[in-house]
Parts: sequence; C-alpha cells; structure tokens
Amino acid sequence: MTVTTTALPRFVAQLAPHISTDTTLPSIGGIYLEAEGTHLFACATDRYTFALTRTEATEPEPWRAVVARADLTALRALFPARRRGADLHLTHSRGCTRTPGGLLTVGDGARSLTLSANASLARQFPKWRRLFADALAAEPRQDTETLYNADFLARWAKAAERGQPLTTWSAGPGKPLLVAAGPDFLGLHMPVALPAHRPDTPARDRQDRTALRTTWADALATLTPDRALKAAA
Repeated sequence: MTVTTTALPRFVAQLAPHISTDTTLPSIGGIYLEAEGTHLFACATDRYTFALTRTEATEPEPWRAVVARADLTALRALFPARRRGADLHLTHSRGCTRTPGGLLTVGDGARSLTLSANASLARQFPKWRRLFADALAAEPRQDTETLYNADFLARWAKAAERGQPLTTWSAGPGKPLLVAAGPDFLGLHMPVALPAHRPDTPARDRQDRTALRTTWADALATLTPDRALKAAA
C-alpha cells in the first residue's frame, strides 16, 4: 500500500505547531495520516487548535498512521522542507507479531526511512470529520467579543503559502474560529473561555466593546485628515 506525494514536507510544516506536548495524551502527540480513496489527509491537534490538510493521492486500500513527534526530527532531516516538489513514497505495512503497530516507510527512490505507524494511537485519534463538518455547516455569527490566545494565533502563520491569505469565521461565542488557507487546509481555533464562564479572568483581560470605545474616545478623536488604510494585494 504505497502513496506517492510531494506534499509531506508541507504537511509537516503546516501541522507541527499544533502537535500536543502533553505526554499523557500520546494519541495526539504527532501527525495523523489517513489515506482513503482519492486523498491523503493529515491532522494535528492539542485540543486548543486543530489543523487539517490534504492532497490528492490514489489509495484503494485505506490505512491510518501516526508519525510521533520524536520521529518527525528524523523525517525532517532526511526530507527537508526545501525539497518540496520531490516525489516521496509512503508505504504502509500492517502490524504483525514483530511490529504490532505497523510500519510506515518514507522514501524518494534513493533514501528511505522506516517508522512505526503507531496503529493503536491512530485508532484513538479524535474523529476529525465530524468536528470539521459541523464547523463548516455552522453559519457565521460574530456579534460579541471573543478572546483568543495570541501565541496560538501565531500557529496559523505556517498554514498558508507566501502571499496566500487566510479566511476566517466563527459561529459565535464558545464556538471555534474556522481558518481556511486555499482549498486544502482547514483549521479550528478554540477561543479563551469568556469571563462569564471564568470568574477568575483578570480584569485587564476583560475587554468589553463599550468600555473600549469610552477609554479610547479622546485618543481617537479626528484632529487631522486621515489617510485610508490600503487593502493587502
């Protein structure tokens, strides 16, 4: 069962910022791969953000694998991101007595790297289809303040190619921000819990829209003609 793709280095770059570092949750401690029908899908999440990407790849017999964080170092070293565009062959072997987790071999015809496919972790990976289907189906409704962790927002910088814009929308308070980059990348970004649900939230973090208008009114009063902002090309 072999998939040929040029997308693996891109997958790693896009998804690595979203991999969980929680050692008590090994099923999300790497990049999840799923070959099915006409596409190879890849996901990563730490439950605060969830990134999903895909590429066209024919695979008549479905398979799933998790590439652990520790193995990504070796994968990056052998097949660095600067080699994008080169064909890589992903061969999945099901588990046996000696390798119960199965194997995933990545090669370019000259070199290859064989890793555990971590079958048991792949079976435990979150059911991503329903999460993303629900987020896409929900109508946008952003009519109140929403708090987002700034460090987590920075993760999406790796989602888009140079010059490619991100599209975002949310179905309302408590719902994930949906992030899209082109036709093949989707992301979910959970907001910080609203103060109503977090009585311990520091006052400095409680940014009410009405209060902000009041505190900024004097500073933003127009004293000289303004130059309009220019939309990005």
